[in-house]
Amino acid sequence: MGAGINAEVFALPYKDGFIVYSPLAGRIIHANAQCVSQLRDYLETGDIGVVSPEVVTRFGGLQWLHSPPPPVALPVDRHFHPTAATLFLTNRCNLRCLYCYARAGEFAATDMSPAVYRSAINWVMNNARRTGFPAQVGFHGGGEPTLAWPELVGAVEYARGLAQDNEHPGVRFAIATNGVMSAEHREYVASTFESVTLSFDGPPDLQNRMRPLIHGQGSFEEVMAFVEVLVSHKTRFGIRSTITNQNVGRMVEMIDYFTTQTGCKLLHFEPAFLNGRCCTMADAVPEPETFAEHFIKAMDRARERGADLRFSAARLAGTFLSFCGCALDPFSITPTGDVTACFEVCDRHDPLATDFHFGHFDESTGRFNIDVARLSRLRSLTVDNKPLCTKCVAKWSCSGDCPVKGRQPFSLPEAESRRCRMIQTITRAMLERAVENAPCRAC
Repeated sequence: MGAGINAEVFALPYKDGFIVYSPLAGRIIHANAQCVSQLRDYLETGDIGVVSPEVVTRFGGLQWLHSPPPPVALPVDRHFHPTAATLFLTNRCNLRCLYCYARAGEFAATDMSPAVYRSAINWVMNNARRTGFPAQVGFHGGGEPTLAWPELVGAVEYARGLAQDNEHPGVRFAIATNGVMSAEHREYVASTFESVTLSFDGPPDLQNRMRPLIHGQGSFEEVMAFVEVLVSHKTRFGIRSTITNQNVGRMVEMIDYFTTQTGCKLLHFEPAFLNGRCCTMADAVPEPETFAEHFIKAMDRARERGADLRFSAARLAGTFLSFCGCALDPFSITPTGDVTACFEVCDRHDPLATDFHFGHFDESTGRFNIDVARLSRLRSLTVDNKPLCTKCVAKWSCSGDCPVKGRQPFSLPEAESRRCRMIQTITRAMLERAVENAPCRAC
């Protein structure tokens, strides 16, 4: 994607010059070839005189070329003291989404016991008290969390009770849901949760086809009823859509639909991947190049409509040591009390559980036993441990990509994958838009 000016500053050919990109310094600049040559000469010689005064002035100095030090990973054997817990309350589901990675609803129904969620909440609340910041309690899972309604309300009220202590900094709640629930439950969710992530593939024909109810009926009307309640409560919510071959060419249309019919401006599109029920769908997973092409068009349309479209492996705001929370003290608990580092590995029978499950609730002690060795391996999943990423322009934004979708979390690939190139293509497009919409020309 272009030659580097140094190890952390990239020069990407663009129109009549280059995009100069320093992820660590947060700089994206359009410069001509002569300017880039001067910058390289300066770094080789250390002589600022080789750079014209005009360029130095327009850059606000050249200190940013000596990028701030990159993030440094904490020791993998550090103490485990999570301040956020994600509770997977149940494996039951009232939908039968065609691409569900967890095959939700196909297995013997299991709901989380009060002993498990209380112990998890106690732990994170006590840890949060020491930090002075609110604890985070989220609800997610390989099932629909609102189906375990007594457990959901019980967990929320238990955490609220602990937070009533005047010395406690409080607790914040978030939920990921499919939006299919009773009118009473809609009101509770909208008034309780500060952040709601709604899984929604609308327009109606897409939603009803890809995310049907258990017996095959469409779910669209029920989801839209939930959206209306969220809007009426002014609850902050985002929409997360899965992209398959059936809707990859309709992403622009989806942007139009969501922004006009739901008012939602925070949208998140992710390509389906081969796991769970998705493996039974013929040609379900879109080609990486095709996803990138249509995502970029949808990204442009979202910007026109004042919305923010996201893809997890392409993000320019900030620098990240790891793709996700796997390396950052994750604490997600499955209905059976297993501790998992990944939202998508939520069953102990998943082949990847041996890599991503690193603890279990001990009923005899009422505590979680943590496999320290396995946790240390997960903490090693940082981009600085992935040599293939060293010279990649997306190093600090993609951060090595999703270890689950890569399927080999502890292997070191020898060559870029097609998914790597997809991520680079989208990252490149984001850089181009950043230059076009807020041009900063050095010369």
